[in-house]
Amino acid sequence: MKVISLVKSEFLKNYNIKKLCIITLILIISSIILTEFTNLYYDSYSYYGGDTSVYWQDKYNELSKKDELTLEEEFDLYSAKIYIPINKYFKEKKLLNISWEIQVAYDLAKALEQNYTINIFKENRDNLEIETICNINSSYFESSFQGEIHHLCNSYNNEELESLYLENNKIIDNYTTLLKEDKYYLYVKYLMNNDLLFEDEIKISEAIISNKVESITDFRALNYNQYINLPPISDDYYNEDEFNKSDERHEFSTYKDYIRYNTNLNKDVIAQKQILLYSTLHNIKHDLSFDKTTHIGQDGNDYFTSKTAVNQVFHLSLIVLIIVSVTSSKIISEEHSKGTIKNIITAPVKRWKILFSKFIYLILHTYIIWLIGLIVISLYAGFRFGFYDLFTPKLIYTNGQVIEINYYLYLLKDLFIASIPVIAFLSILFFLSSVTLNTALTTSVTTILSILPVIMYYLCANFKSLFIFLTKTPFMYFDCGFIFGKQEFYTTILKKTNMSLNYGILISLITIIVLYTITNVIYIKRDIKN
Repeated sequence: MKVISLVKSEFLKNYNIKKLCIITLILIISSIILTEFTNLYYDSYSYYGGDTSVYWQDKYNELSKKDELTLEEEFDLYSAKIYIPINKYFKEKKLLNISWEIQVAYDLAKALEQNYTINIFKENRDNLEIETICNINSSYFESSFQGEIHHLCNSYNNEELESLYLENNKIIDNYTTLLKEDKYYLYVKYLMNNDLLFEDEIKISEAIISNKVESITDFRALNYNQYINLPPISDDYYNEDEFNKSDERHEFSTYKDYIRYNTNLNKDVIAQKQILLYSTLHNIKHDLSFDKTTHIGQDGNDYFTSKTAVNQVFHLSLIVLIIVSVTSSKIISEEHSKGTIKNIITAPVKRWKILFSKFIYLILHTYIIWLIGLIVISLYAGFRFGFYDLFTPKLIYTNGQVIEINYYLYLLKDLFIASIPVIAFLSILFFLSSVTLNTALTTSVTTILSILPVIMYYLCANFKSLFIFLTKTPFMYFDCGFIFGKQEFYTTILKKTNMSLNYGILISLITIIVLYTITNVIYIKRDIKN
């Protein structure tokens, strides 16, 4: 009970309304900056930037003025007549870079161009221009017309040309219909009906079709894009000799690291695919984040939800550490500088209890700041992106199935895990404050240590061989956002080290025990000067 009273007195001594308001203001500013910065990273939707309308309009104007055209110029004029309305269509629809209509429109244009080329080829086989192109002995051609003609005269007989022409007509009819109907699920249905999907894409495609998802910006459509762009699951790795000859050897320290990384990646991909499928089937937005180094075509396929914003609370740990460094570095040294230590130790309380109560206060102080940060970032995310997502379940994959868990309970569990490395930081602060009895020095050192994780992750990701030893220190785990979010720095480091959260917790616990024990010995044995 005496320890509880001492902890209470620490709060009474160190807490006031002004201090809490300043801390809250810092957390509000930090949460807004962190949320908006992350939003910019994920929200990569942009309007289609491949506008070639000026080029084709100029080409059309130039060729339409000529009295006589070569076969290639006739082809270019025909292409201009196709691409001018296509670009107009893109602008009118305000299509995003991820829009399926863009691919369909270009495939439609390709089919039209190829059929036009087939007609030219069939009608002008004896034309010198055609003969010259057919006799070119090269794989490089100055224009798409030359390449297409050369391909036709060397790859097809009359019957095959007719079959290709009819097949293209089917594509033209189908794609024209798809663009007119303008429904995403009909496009996916077309892919399924024409066997253009991989086997494991069937279930999520059926979910898109059954839910009649119309827009590419619907989260279920983005789920689909995320799903099909995940790397394939494969156990067919290089053997050690093949690995040593491949480009992969530059990414990994050893063959063992290569196998370990890809085995874990497979597990992650399986989990992500199951969550994406469940999310689409049950209309629940997931909060997965995809690393650009492993998620092909990631840009534009992620969606930013309130949960995505609130998940950044792990990165707030750095702000929390800085606040604790500034507000609590004097926790022991101030007692000596003001002389109040003499009053404390003359009280009928053992020194270890005094020290323990201060450490408990420090931990509770940190939790309070972090929980205020969680409340602040939740409120901002709710007002900014909507509160609804925050009340939907967290989707996790475990024991071969996806289950729904209360989002905030799961988040608090992860925050508790993330707090163990943070407490290791507190033990360093506690140790410095006790050993140096210099508040300014303790504040300076711990503030520098609090921002080290970002620098360390960068060094380890970009200069692995020189700085890989840093992954064995507790400093790499102060900001668990890199780990829980599986961000690019973290996944890059994983290629050359078996860095894991379990190791981080273990090394943090050892740090806490060792430093607190040393601090306790120093505090108990220190002589108090008059």
